[in-house]
Amino acid sequence: MNRATLEWYELLARSLTWIAGIVLLLSVVAAIVIAGSENSAPLLEDLEKQGRGVAALGALGGGLTAAGLLAAAGAILRLLVTERLERLGPAPGGRTPPEQLALDDEPPSGGEPPPRRRERR
Repeated sequence: MNRATLEWYELLARSLTWIAGIVLLLSVVAAIVIAGSENSAPLLEDLEKQGRGVAALGALGGGLTAAGLLAAAGAILRLLVTERLERLGPAPGGRTPPEQLALDDEPPSGGEPPPRRRERR
């Protein structure tokens, strides 16, 4: 797989994550709108109130499920693409990923390498 295709997959993975957030937000809004609606028949008010509550929970549950599936698909795709991009190496054209340091290393000052630790024997 070439780098351009992998970058498109990475864009798709990020888009899936953002879409998951939008779906979650819309499901919360839908649940609030359904629960707060006041359309009721004069004889069946109690039954319709309970039905609205169930419908609101259904909308929220469906939104949570859909958002979870979208976010999971985006995260899995992003992990796979990142692993493949790391195997390809740095991108041509001078774009290099930022240098990563180990947790216990301090960033070098003035371009000097960090001091080496002595190993105990």
